Amino acid sequence: MNTNQHTPVSSSATVANNYLARSLHQLQSTTFLHCMEHSRKTINTSPPVYTGMTALRLAGIETPLCSRFEAMKFQVLYIGEPTKRSGRKDTSYLKCPPSLTGIAHLTWTHDNITIVYTHPLMTWALLAPYLTQIEVIVLADAILRASSGSMTVANISRFLDGADAFPGRRKCIDALVFLDAVTDSTMECRCTLVMLRHGLPQPVKHWKILIPELAHEATVDIAYPKQRVIIEYDGDAHRRDKRQYRWDERKRQALRAMGYTVIVVFADDILTSQGRRRFAQRVAKALDTTCRNRPHPKFRALLADDRAETARQRQRRYRARERRKGAAYESGIAEDDSERASALIPPASDPATRT
Repeated sequence: MNTNQHTPVSSSATVANNYLARSLHQLQSTTFLHCMEHSRKTINTSPPVYTGMTALRLAGIETPLCSRFEAMKFQVLYIGEPTKRSGRKDTSYLKCPPSLTGIAHLTWTHDNITIVYTHPLMTWALLAPYLTQIEVIVLADAILRASSGSMTVANISRFLDGADAFPGRRKCIDALVFLDAVTDSTMECRCTLVMLRHGLPQPVKHWKILIPELAHEATVDIAYPKQRVIIEYDGDAHRRDKRQYRWDERKRQALRAMGYTVIVVFADDILTSQGRRRFAQRVAKALDTTCRNRPHPKFRALLADDRAETARQRQRRYRARERRKGAAYESGIAEDDSERASALIPPASDPATRT
């Protein structure tokens, strides 16, 4: 098994002042301790290779939205037939496609205990079949962000070129066009994708603007500089850090005084279908354009999730119809059987006619 030594997430002063990085660092350490305990209880001769959400947490990478793995604490890689792996209630198993077997794993050693987990790009490929197209893009963005510049879109493209075929490869290829600039968080990435999904122009990420009132060059999350529209996402860090909250408010007031339209986005605006629609309409109104139901042809991959949901609804309706037909058929058979049984029973004689 090929492995590379793990480098933990930095715990410098920069991380201490960054809510997201601090949360990821804490989750990374907690996951490592859980994996140590989990590996001790493993009966296999070789140590488990962690993958999926477990591998992402070990690598200090934000995890995508995926209900399939919410109830499972660990995801473990296996090669070969399912019957050759042991089952555990808290563990789900992901099979490694043949095209990905040659990729080196990462290791993290502490107190003479070594934890092995899959490379982030391999983890991305393994999760792709279980993620929506949106979340495949979000995860690729998170992997690039966590690499701090050591990984590029070109690296991802070469990785896909070297992997002949695996489930979800099409989703991964379609994600590349959306990775022109890395965002600061998964929610900021989703904000951008919501706007593109509704046919809005491609925005500028991490736009810098000089604010004379504050004598400061600020960086905004998402912007349309020509239209003087700025979009900012407010997450937990903005509410928990009072200094950050005050600074954000001063910055936004100053930007509005400069003639910019500042739209503040919250989680509900992104994680619900109604919220996404309202958010896109707000941006479209600020841009003085139309909120469409189709993206630009360049970003047509964003329609994949809607098509998949339409197919699922069609399948559910079909199954419901078949169940109703089956129930009606069974009910008809039961009635026919009852009638036949009644015909076989001789009528009871009238006591008055008996001799």
